[in-house]
Amino acid sequence: MNRRTFLERATGAAAAGAGLIGVGRSARGRAADGPSINVLLDEPIGVIRPEIYSQFTEHIGGVIYDGIWVGPDSKVENIGGIRKKLIDHIQRIGNVVIRWPGGCFADSYHWRDGIGPVAKRPRRFGRWSEATEPNTFGTHEFIRFCRLTKTEPYLAANVGAGSPEEFQHWVEYCNAPAGATSLADERVANGDKDPFGVRYWGVGNESWGCGGKFTPEDYCREYRRFTEWVPEYGVKPYLIAAGPNSNDLDWTRRFFAKWADGARAPIQGWAPHYYCGTTGHALEFNHDQWYEMFHKANQMETLIREQWGVLGQFDPEHKIKLIIDEWGAWHPKGTEINARHLFEQMGCLRDALVAALTLDTFNRHADKVDMANVAQLINNIHSLFLADGDQFVATPNFYVFEMYKAHHNGKAVRIDVQTPEATFRAEGKEQHLFRVAGSASRSGDRGLTLTLVHTHPTEPVEIAVNLKGGKAASVRQTVLSHEQLNAHNTFAEPLTLVPRTTETKLTGGVIRPTLAPASVTRFDVTLEA
Repeated sequence: MNRRTFLERATGAAAAGAGLIGVGRSARGRAADGPSINVLLDEPIGVIRPEIYSQFTEHIGGVIYDGIWVGPDSKVENIGGIRKKLIDHIQRIGNVVIRWPGGCFADSYHWRDGIGPVAKRPRRFGRWSEATEPNTFGTHEFIRFCRLTKTEPYLAANVGAGSPEEFQHWVEYCNAPAGATSLADERVANGDKDPFGVRYWGVGNESWGCGGKFTPEDYCREYRRFTEWVPEYGVKPYLIAAGPNSNDLDWTRRFFAKWADGARAPIQGWAPHYYCGTTGHALEFNHDQWYEMFHKANQMETLIREQWGVLGQFDPEHKIKLIIDEWGAWHPKGTEINARHLFEQMGCLRDALVAALTLDTFNRHADKVDMANVAQLINNIHSLFLADGDQFVATPNFYVFEMYKAHHNGKAVRIDVQTPEATFRAEGKEQHLFRVAGSASRSGDRGLTLTLVHTHPTEPVEIAVNLKGGKAASVRQTVLSHEQLNAHNTFAEPLTLVPRTTETKLTGGVIRPTLAPASVTRFDVTLEA
């Protein structure tokens, strides 16, 4: 679908006038003098943790089996049963965190099913589509996957069908030194002498739904039981409580009201989930649906601000941070590469912009968000990779994460964007959305990374970037864009949509780059000494 065809389909002959993009307003509804961005180099927000760029994996469809795990005897190139191409690509996105084993699967998963000799592991009723769970991929396999990919493990405990004792034994099994306890000795016997050193522990998942259908008060009681006397063994547990479905402020208030009523159980992270859903179809959408997708993704901004506000009512020092450990687009069926890969969908340019908009939002709230995990890593919704047998491809989402790696450990600084708005219709009324959004971070004395998302599907825009407090000595830009708005990578054509890097001649206190239509752009700026 090229840009001309896109607009023709979007508006139709009868609606050609009504569907045009509005460019006469600024982001604040005023007449615009010209698109501009102020990068406030001396107004830091916080350090952008690599954990913000983390991943989520669940025993569902083709995520684990065929995606991550192919088995040591597979003809697919692997390391100890784990797909090698996946290992190589994950290393390119940095030292992030991977969450496992779910998701809804976590709250029916008993960790002992996945240890010991594979041939003796039980086969269980699978939570998703009633597919049998073979337990071939368990705790040891997951830890080896993390070690191979140079990522950190995040384990989600079974609260819905498990017990506090089972959870605490899992912590002991993973982290106790060899010889310290019988569970540590069992881990050694199963092939791993050294402790796993797991720091991140999720206490349940979506406890308002598939994780037990608790009320906030009931879940808080369970959370207290599960987190009492969690063993440390030299690793301070980072305990994450299951937050609300999207921005449900009532759930958050009620949980923390109960939490504050008596002994406060330790909580380091609060985990809301937010899926921006879909508009249209994964690869077919009209003019309004193009913008509506970004409008939905932008609700992450509201969620972070409002959830943070409620947390502050019970935790004024804000020791508890936000963990957005499930987020992403979720499109209807129809683009699966394998019918057995449940919820699998093709990701295109539009999804890449959703990913970039969301990561920029996290960057702008680096003081509030400790971790975020896109759903899901491979062969599922909003995935970075697709695989089927020996075939493998990186989606446009992967390239966004790779582009944004430059922000890792940088110091986020405030930006002020003034650009025209886009106008579209959704839910039977006219809506407005920014034309340009982004984030910025500093590294060292002279490094600046600026990432910008340009939502207009057909027209480029020149934008004045004012570097308040500094001047650019040199600028390199990397652009992800395509003439086709639904451009996507396939096994046959894996490089249809990949970023391109070029040097520019931009220098000075004000630089004036031109943003391509429907694009994600990273500017690597070296500031004058």
